[in-house]
Amino acid sequence: MYFTLPDLPGICQDPFSPSFNPHYEAVASESKVWIDSLGILSGEKQTYFSNSAFEFLAAHTYPYADREGYRTCCDYLNTTFILDDYSDDEGGEGARRMADSFMNALRDPAWDDGTPFAKMAREFRARLATASSTARQRFIDTFDHYLDATVREAQNREDGTILGLSDFMELRRGNSGVYPAYAIIECILSIDLQPEVFNHPTLWNLTKIAGDMLFTANDIYSYNKEQAGGHAANNLITVIQKERGVDLQEAMDISGGFFAKYAEDFSTWKDQLPSWGSETDAAVSEYIKGMAACVRGYIEWSLTGPRYFGTSVEEVKKTRRVLLRTRAG
Repeated sequence: MYFTLPDLPGICQDPFSPSFNPHYEAVASESKVWIDSLGILSGEKQTYFSNSAFEFLAAHTYPYADREGYRTCCDYLNTTFILDDYSDDEGGEGARRMADSFMNALRDPAWDDGTPFAKMAREFRARLATASSTARQRFIDTFDHYLDATVREAQNREDGTILGLSDFMELRRGNSGVYPAYAIIECILSIDLQPEVFNHPTLWNLTKIAGDMLFTANDIYSYNKEQAGGHAANNLITVIQKERGVDLQEAMDISGGFFAKYAEDFSTWKDQLPSWGSETDAAVSEYIKGMAACVRGYIEWSLTGPRYFGTSVEEVKKTRRVLLRTRAG
């Protein structure tokens, strides 16, 4: 059985134009060596993780970062995805232990329970040393929210729970990791958006919409991998199929429609931004362009690297047709 992916890149206009970080060749291997040294995954799972090329994703999603900033982005994405991959095989209790180990060390680098999660958190936090206290704290807070949502996802999976669309959307905004991905923009660009700016309804709506775009694209592209591995309950496609009583292709098309509406809304809200003065306006503009680059870069990576479509990725990119994989076990 085949299904067809929505043509998400076709509806992305500037500022979603593709680009690639020039530091990829020099820096990517450094991050790969670091994450491998932690020894969190092993065997086939480690090989699969390594082949997913998250450094390549960082080059697409943070193309403007300087050398040190790009290394931080590589480490961030490797950290996020390794925690996500690890938690896929855990129930709620195991995921909670992982989250607590990581967050305790991220908040307090002197804290140590001897786990590789704490070591990873301490070493990653050191990469945020040059960020403003506001940006660094926003990253810590949003990553805490991400891990809490990941624990709830693990518990839902253990219980066999598939949420309704409204509840799912709220959970997905957390466990997709989109908000810490956007907080990293502030950290690597030395942007210091104060609460009265960041929490302004217009800028917050832009952040929320950009997050919805990113996880919608993720769920569309990752669905085949997740359903084959028995992890599709936390996927927009599955939720739409159940809630609306539609087949896989209809759910894909509906999700593509969601994405198209988000893209329109992003442009609308962007035009409604107030002014906070030239310096702050310039920082806000860089932050918004950074979010847009994350969305566009994720789409490019998904249709270039092997994580979701393996050796068929070039054919999928050309035709958008995907062979539904047989579920393992």
